[in-house]
Formats: sequence, structure tokens, C-alpha cells
Amino acid sequence: MTTTFTFKGLTTKFVAVAKAFKSAILTAAEKAPAIATDIDKDAPELEALTELAFPGAVAVEQLGFEALEVILDTIEAAGPAALANGLSVTFDKALLAKAQAAAASIKAFAAKL
Repeated sequence: MTTTFTFKGLTTKFVAVAKAFKSAILTAAEKAPAIATDIDKDAPELEALTELAFPGAVAVEQLGFEALEVILDTIEAAGPAALANGLSVTFDKALLAKAQAAAASIKAFAAKL
């Protein structure tokens, strides 16, 4: 048995899918504050489990956010010239020490794979 493709009703199906998708997004948006609260409550346990699976992962994550903050602050301070001319970003000793420790954690974890 061969099925043939037709465009008949396709628009109606797309609209139905789009409406269902929109409804799902709106439902998730309504629940987002409660979900965020639950995640915040569970954060210590989630971090502990992550640390068991990948020792040093929490430090790597924190380093990533700290480095990104420095990069974004530098870009913002430089203004539009940053995009036109490129930009050098300076990291302080403390952040570089964290990066060095994170590198060691990553290498140790990778060696186990």
C-alpha cells in the first residue's frame, strides 16, 4: 500500500501544533517560579552529586561564570570599539589560580575516561 502526500489540511495541522506549542510554553512559564524555587532548594544535593560524578565540576562551572562576567564587563566598558577592533581581557591572580586548579581537575577527569 502506497501512501501519497497531500497538502490538504496541512495548514490546519500546523496551526494546531503551533497552538499546542504556545500553550505548553505558557504553562511552563507559569510554573517557572515554582520550578526555580525547587531547583534552588535542591542545589546543594545536585552539586554534591555532580562532584561525585566529576570531582571539580562545581569549581569549573563557577570559574566559567566568573570568567564570563569579567569578559562581559570588559566588553561593556569598551563599548562598540570592542567589536570593531578586538579586545584584550585581563584576569586577576585569583581567577587565574582558579583556572589552573580547574585545568588540573579537568585533566584528572579526562584521564579516567
